[in-house]
Amino acid sequence: MGDIKQKRCQSCKELFTPVRRGLSVSKTCSQECDKAAPKKDKPRKKKEKTAAQLKKDLWSVFSLHQKLVYSTDGEWCQCYTCDKPLRIGESDTHGGHCLSKAANPNLYFDERAVRVQCLRCNVHYGGMHYEFNERLKQEIGMQSWQDMYDNRKLVVKKNSEWYNDKIKYYTEKTILIKQVKSANILQ
Repeated sequence: MGDIKQKRCQSCKELFTPVRRGLSVSKTCSQECDKAAPKKDKPRKKKEKTAAQLKKDLWSVFSLHQKLVYSTDGEWCQCYTCDKPLRIGESDTHGGHCLSKAANPNLYFDERAVRVQCLRCNVHYGGMHYEFNERLKQEIGMQSWQDMYDNRKLVVKKNSEWYNDKIKYYTEKTILIKQVKSANILQ
């Protein structure tokens, strides 16, 4: 083994022989100098959210947007498949899809495919897809529904930028809808 190279103390600038402390090597000659040495705060980089995290964030904003769009007063809406009255913000109020979003990835954030559903219809009854689609065909028209259906399996990989843009877009639209609904209530 060779000689241990001497270093200058960060505090008093005297030469000293470094000592290993766990995985790190001492930078000061004594505990007194260690306490007196100026501490450098490392700036922490803010971690960028992954596309999966952003997808989750977008879903909460998008779902709220859809609930407000189909609300009469900005506070209450009704289940698309059973007409049960639902209060926006409660755990019973869901954003339901006309077809399974897991099997049809292109419908995940399609405004035509998402409506308000209660917990019972959306979860316990599996989305009630037959009733949902029959009603949806009447609402948006057969041609629009067929276009949505034909493109339901289209897989387009979305990056973080796409999710951030959509989060911003739906957040702004949600604020606008809330303002309009509250203005209508006051009149």
